[in-house]
Order: sequence, then structure tokens, then C-alpha cells
Amino acid sequence: MIDDPESNPDPAGPTPEAPTPETPGPDTSSESNHSPAAAAPEPIAWPLPYRSLAAMQPGDPAIFGEIPLPIPAAPPLPPLRPHIGHLFTFIGLFLPAIIGGYILTLVGLYAERPHDGLGGVIARVASLTKNMLFALSMQGVIYAVLWALTLLVFGLWWGGFGRGIHWNGAIARRWFFLLAGMGIVTGIVITLAGNFLPMPKAPPILEDITKSRLGAWFLMFFGVTVAPLTEELAFRGFLLPSLVNIFRWFARKGTIDEAVVRNIGIPISILLTSIPFALIHAQQVSFSWGPVLLIGCVSVVLCFVRLKTNSLASSIVVHSFYNLTLFTGLLIQTDGFRHLEKLKG
Repeated sequence: MIDDPESNPDPAGPTPEAPTPETPGPDTSSESNHSPAAAAPEPIAWPLPYRSLAAMQPGDPAIFGEIPLPIPAAPPLPPLRPHIGHLFTFIGLFLPAIIGGYILTLVGLYAERPHDGLGGVIARVASLTKNMLFALSMQGVIYAVLWALTLLVFGLWWGGFGRGIHWNGAIARRWFFLLAGMGIVTGIVITLAGNFLPMPKAPPILEDITKSRLGAWFLMFFGVTVAPLTEELAFRGFLLPSLVNIFRWFARKGTIDEAVVRNIGIPISILLTSIPFALIHAQQVSFSWGPVLLIGCVSVVLCFVRLKTNSLASSIVVHSFYNLTLFTGLLIQTDGFRHLEKLKG
């Protein structure tokens, strides 16, 4: 017997229809991946095709992103010149300068009187050393040899003497009248200050001047030209900067700071320069402490000028006009060196 489905309904409800199989269509997955609506990946910041590589600079965000540029290395510090080794080398040149000056003097005297022979020339030199004109001339020859050796040795060592010694003649030319005025004022102040200090009655330098009028003029010429050149070369050219550079060397090493160099190092260097400068003139003023102290004060002024201008030529100008002021006072006092006896009073 066959059951009638309509007469015997399923108490659980009608049986669900089987899903109708769909007809396979074309695959559209690949098309959906290239659809404009699909999310595009983050682009890589490569250089744009139309930008020239030559136009791109380091740090360009299009290439490197926000990368800071490297900090350039600091330029090397200039060498400390002159230093203490240069000072001792300069001092070592004094002996060959003295020997060379003595030999040149002998040659000059022998050329003048060859019949005297070598022994006679040597004896003549010994007898003429007490003559002021001859003594100053021989001293000038020694200074000339010293200058020649200094220019040769340090010119080769430094690759340029003027730059190493801080000659800086342009500064001296620019401020010439101011520097000359400073030398004149210093001479006047020192002369006035001498009235309040114990001064020798007849110092050797005045005795040399009173021997002859020609000798007085020659001494004046020597004191205004040759002496300032050579004394400044030794004391403000080598000694003073060598001492200052000792402190600057420690500052570069980080041992001390620039304030120590400025407030302690420079005053000590000026003091250590002025003491020997005053002492080498002590014999000329009979070792009297009054004029020696004044000469030390003059050295302080010259050291200040040398350091302030960084110019050896500037301190030479001040020194020359200081000496010129002193000699001008003697000229006025003796009526142009015609009455040298006035200096003996």
C-alpha cells in the first residue's frame, strides 16, 4: 500500500527543498583585486621618475626621509707659535750671532788696515771696545747677524717668519699715529715719574752720551731703530708669547679654561717678561731700583700693546717713539747735543 503524502502529512512539517545547484559563472576574483575600489598599498617613497638625481640633496625626504644632516668636523686649531721650544732655539742663536758679529768686525778692520795682521786686528778690537761708537757699531753687527739667523731658521721652520712671529705690519700701519702717540705719552709719564723716585746722579748711559756730540747722535739713532727692533724681537716676539702659549696649551688639553689663561696666565707672562727686560737695562742706570722699576712699567705697556694688537710691529713702533721722546728731552736740555756738559750737573 502506497501512502498518500497528502493524506498522511509529516507531523514535523514539510521537508525542506534541496538547494538548486547554481550554474557556474565566470571567475571574477582576479578582477575584484584590480578594482579601483580596492584598498591600494602604501606607496614607497622612491624618487619620482621625472626628478633628476643631480637635483637631489642629502637629507631629501623623498630619498632618505627625515634624517638629520651630519655635523661637519670642526677645523683644526692653529699651531701655538712661538712656543717654548722656539724660545730656546732663539736663545741658542745668540752665541753664533756673537761669534759671527765678532768675525765680521775683524774682517772689516783687517780690510781697513791689512798690514796690521790678524794679531794686530784682534788687539785693536780689544782697545776699541771702550769707544762708544765702535762698541755700538759692533753691537749693531751682532744684532744684524742675529736677525739674519732668526729669519733663516724660523722662516724655514714655520714656512714664513712674519706669520709665525705675528709681525702684522698692516695693523701697525693702520694705527701708526695712535701707537706713536702712545709711545710719546709713555715717555712723558715715565720722565715725570722719575722726579718722584731715587735716580742715579751720573748713570753710565749719560756718561756715554757726554763723551762726544757725534756719539750722542749715534746713540740716539741706535736707540730709536736698532735697539727697539731687537729687544722687541726677543722679549715681545719670543719670550712673551711663548709664556702665554704654555697656558693656552693647557687650556686646549682641558686642564684649565680660557678664564684662567686670561686672568692668571697673561698677567704672569707679562710679569716674567718685564723682569728680565728691566734687568738688562739695570747696568745703564747704575742698578738703581727707581729707573729699573720704571723700565719694568714700560715693558708692561709694550706687552699690552703686543697682546692687544697681536702685532710685533705695533710694539716696536711704541718702543721706538718712547725712546725718541727720552732722547728729545736730552736734545732740548743740551741744545741739540751742543752743551753735553749740562747732563753732568
